[in-house]
Amino acid sequence: MTEPRQIHDVEGLNQRLQAITRRARVDLRYLHDDRSRAHVAGAIDGMARVLDVGAGMRGALTGFTGKVETLDLNDIDATEQNLTRPDLLGDVCSPFPDWMAGRYDAVIALAILEHVYDPAAAVANFRGALKPGGRLFLYVPWMWRYHAPRSLVFQDYQRLSRDGMAYLLRDFDEVTLYPLRGKYSAILNMLKWWKPMVERRLRGRVNRLVDARASDWRNTMQASGFFAEAVRPAD
Repeated sequence: MTEPRQIHDVEGLNQRLQAITRRARVDLRYLHDDRSRAHVAGAIDGMARVLDVGAGMRGALTGFTGKVETLDLNDIDATEQNLTRPDLLGDVCSPFPDWMAGRYDAVIALAILEHVYDPAAAVANFRGALKPGGRLFLYVPWMWRYHAPRSLVFQDYQRLSRDGMAYLLRDFDEVTLYPLRGKYSAILNMLKWWKPMVERRLRGRVNRLVDARASDWRNTMQASGFFAEAVRPAD
């Protein structure tokens, strides 16, 4: 049998990719009880300036004494939606202006990267906007239904597994991934009516019960999504 002609160092590549995945620590503390926003609020306490992309922390930073700047792709009709307009209007996938370099102690992007066309470019921009030692907080769904509106005012492009999150954050230190919800809860949330009609009314009790009774290590890799925390290294 003819040996395959090797055009790349595939063994070396696999070893490097495995190392990237394994260096990301998996923490199960929020698997059955999503406290990611409270985690972020506690972690940024005492920081001077943070960037909240998409304003995902809206309402969770009432006690924060530092400066919060928000960034969005779309301007918001604050009157109609009872929301605050973003401080910055822009595209997270296009290079940020020089004045944003090293500006923030933390960058927060919860449920944002599935809606952007180039997550790697967005994360590179977030890294550049952080001070050395600054913290990045992300949430990206993994097993979740398509959820762009019919108007396509924003789009729904991708999902990321544990391995995908680890690779996306390969240029950061202290990468920790928190699986949120087990696979059974994730399956239920594929039903569009489940969240508004069941989960919110029962405050997630059914989801937590099902996941807690039927979870094992393999289920944590089939999570609804992954919350992540990572640190920008010193240059």
